[in-house]
Amino acid sequence: MVDIRRPWVVDNGLSPRFPVYTRGNAGEVAGMVASPLQQTAISGWRSEIAWRKALVDFGAFDESEFRSDDLDILGIVHGYIYMNLSIQRVFGARMPGASPELMDRTYVGDSKGAPPYEAQPGDDAPQYTERIVKSIERVFSTQSRPDLDEDAESTTALRARRPDYSALSNSELLAYSSKVWDEHAAELLRKHMLMMYESSMVTGLLEEALAPFEDPTLAVRLMGGWGGVASAAPAVGLWELGRIVAGSPELTADFDSGVNGLHERLHDRTDEVSQRFVKAFEDFLLEFGSRSTQEWDVFPPTWETHPEIALGLTDRLRLLPEDKDPRRTAPRVREEREALTAQLRERLADRPEQLEKLEVALRTMSVWMPARELSKTNFIRALHECRLPLRELGRRFTDSGHLESIEDLSLLRLGEVEEMLGDPDAVIKRIPERKEWMKQLESLEPPFVVVTDQVPPAAEWPRRSAPSALPPVQPGEILTGLGACSGSATGIARVIDDPSEATELEPGEILVAPETDPGWTPLFTSCSAVVVNVGSPLSHAAIISRELGIPAVLAVEQATKRIKTGTVITVDGTAGTVTVH
Repeated sequence: MVDIRRPWVVDNGLSPRFPVYTRGNAGEVAGMVASPLQQTAISGWRSEIAWRKALVDFGAFDESEFRSDDLDILGIVHGYIYMNLSIQRVFGARMPGASPELMDRTYVGDSKGAPPYEAQPGDDAPQYTERIVKSIERVFSTQSRPDLDEDAESTTALRARRPDYSALSNSELLAYSSKVWDEHAAELLRKHMLMMYESSMVTGLLEEALAPFEDPTLAVRLMGGWGGVASAAPAVGLWELGRIVAGSPELTADFDSGVNGLHERLHDRTDEVSQRFVKAFEDFLLEFGSRSTQEWDVFPPTWETHPEIALGLTDRLRLLPEDKDPRRTAPRVREEREALTAQLRERLADRPEQLEKLEVALRTMSVWMPARELSKTNFIRALHECRLPLRELGRRFTDSGHLESIEDLSLLRLGEVEEMLGDPDAVIKRIPERKEWMKQLESLEPPFVVVTDQVPPAAEWPRRSAPSALPPVQPGEILTGLGACSGSATGIARVIDDPSEATELEPGEILVAPETDPGWTPLFTSCSAVVVNVGSPLSHAAIISRELGIPAVLAVEQATKRIKTGTVITVDGTAGTVTVH
């Protein structure tokens, strides 16, 4: 019997100096338990170092403020990854024009559970002001980010140079994985983390500029429709694949037969349209194959390694009418933003200082909203090239009979994998207990917020399968959350826990999800609106919904448990409400 009360294999001690941690943002890309290999090859010290460098580069912290013997920014509690909210709050306290409360709204939105900010000695440290002001000046004077386009070209070239893994020895596979991290992924992650703080300044200035209007919906309505969001691009690619299928009786029949085995069936076909689809699909995987849910995992189900997921998404999009083309729906948000901007400019005509704040915020928004997502995409592409050699190693040990599956390799620390190359039998005996241990932890719902020395025991965490602590929704009830994209839609709710369940989502239904990352993006096109348990103005769900023009409400507490599939609801993304019919 596994004792889940003890710390998970790679848990770390939480910070006494920065004690509040949240699953906000972290839960979007790491929804389940972090495996030992994930934590030692990706999301442990390797990610912590990159994140610390970003904070120091911004000028908001000194390296000496962090512990040298344990993680501070990333906390692991019974296997679940948490982001340090206290550090984000201190960042807000030190940055002119910002506040700890702004950082709360940015990273956890209206989600419940975070204790009020309490200032600690050293939080508001004036010695950082000059450095931060320089960063602010740099951000607000930036007209473009060509370096990110260069990074995109670099990661494309890295993919093109991918070695033949079958020709590498086991030790060479490990070495290549680490080489890609050291030479590419680490810097791209640092840049993305720095981008997070830079973009929070932009939203802070926008809120300040809009303060005289006392209308909380204005900021959200001005954040969308900027175009060029990299993480929305897969939706367009899958839409085009869906059009090929919809126009072909032969392909339609293949898809009607089901996604299981479809990849192989398509490759066996010799007719021209099937070969054209296969070529287009392979090109799609070449560009977007690194995307998945659980993007921080070491062995996530990416579209390249699990092509049936992308085919399942294509299957949904082929059923949609032409007017659902994401290239047609997105302009609605842009037109609404432009019309609203014109109104606000007129209303601020006699307040030149406030108008200038608005103009600077909007100009900077046009740069930073797309840039933030492109920086994330660049990192994920490089990370994908780190993970694939490890997957090949797992395949070899599975083929040799040492492992039951490729994923079992993830239950070992990176150092244990190195040890396994010389003596597999001495290492694999640790796997069975850890597998059962992880299974039990993943059956639990981690707290959204934890505080150092106040973490509830894992045995007291609610089970994911348990009913909501809140009652099921009733007709006439109005749920509130964070409006992420303006507009409204009424339809049938479809609760989906993972994009692999995409074939259950019917066109026009309303997607109700626990959290979303870029791997969910294509489903947004298929639905009429989105409701998410958690989220914030700069979460991926918010950014993607605005880019695609899909009404969305985030941070609706326990929405996936309270709303049942089949319930008719109205989602108002402007007001941030979900009305139950």
